[in-house]
Amino acid sequence: MTTPESFQRARRPEQKEERRQHLLDTARTALRAGMELSELGLNELARQAQMTKSNVYRYFENREALLLAMLEEEAAQWSAELGACLAAATPVTPERIARDFARACAARPLMCRLFSILPSIIERNVSSERLAEFKRNSLGLMAGVAQQMHGAAPTLPFTAYVEFLRLAIALMIGLWPLATPAAALAGVLELPELQPLRYDFEADLGTALLLALRGLETRAAG
Repeated sequence: MTTPESFQRARRPEQKEERRQHLLDTARTALRAGMELSELGLNELARQAQMTKSNVYRYFENREALLLAMLEEEAAQWSAELGACLAAATPVTPERIARDFARACAARPLMCRLFSILPSIIERNVSSERLAEFKRNSLGLMAGVAQQMHGAAPTLPFTAYVEFLRLAIALMIGLWPLATPAAALAGVLELPELQPLRYDFEADLGTALLLALRGLETRAAG
């Protein structure tokens, strides 16, 4: 069985990466099992990962830095999945892009949860150096996804797809908490007269994305 002592002597780069990945995997498992993001502190992570808290701090400056690294991994996997969907589609229409995009997001609820607290919590509690690295990584990821979209559907310029992705991230951040309300509010929204206030994340995101794409098409044509 893994013990805290097992993780105290990482010297080589590959050992350090192994420890870092172990922490990310432990946190991901806990969150997917139902733990609230607010409950995942470094003390709890150290306990579940069977590492000392001082060792955990060698890899992540705080809880938010851990969540940021997890978001980067989730987003990279999402990008690969979306790219595979677009590559298999014939033809690639705006409707198909919006549908596949929304479906790929909905299939990664942890990524959506992390995006939903990115501007309000995570980015407010991470060092400026780490934030600069994250933003540069984000630009690279966006450029890669935009290039995939442009290659599959060149009716829009590359820059339009970059703008589309900026809007898509904002939509995801706003829609996720609306579509996943707390239990008390979810019960209230079951009242028939409140039906217009319910949100379906995948369906509403797909609709909003299609509207954005149509607007970008109209602007490009003009």
